[in-house]
Amino acid sequence: MKKIMLVAAPLVLGLAACDGAAEEAGEQADDVAEMEAEVMDAEAGVAEAEAELADEMGNEAMEAELEAEAENLEETADEI
Repeated sequence: MKKIMLVAAPLVLGLAACDGAAEEAGEQADDVAEMEAEVMDAEAGVAEAEAELADEMGNEAMEAELEAEAENLEETADEI
């Protein structure tokens, strides 16, 4: 029985280490996705500001295009 434990213990510890690495990689992937969503939110804010500027300049077509882009970016960021 002791011999089995001596052989099994390193295997169990090795599997636990693999799970830890996989879990850490998953957490890193989640962090990257969250950062990408934050960048998209920031880009949406820029597009909204540009749309307001286009409105002030009387360029309705550009305003509509930029508002649509901002909305698309916000929706994509929410899906991430």
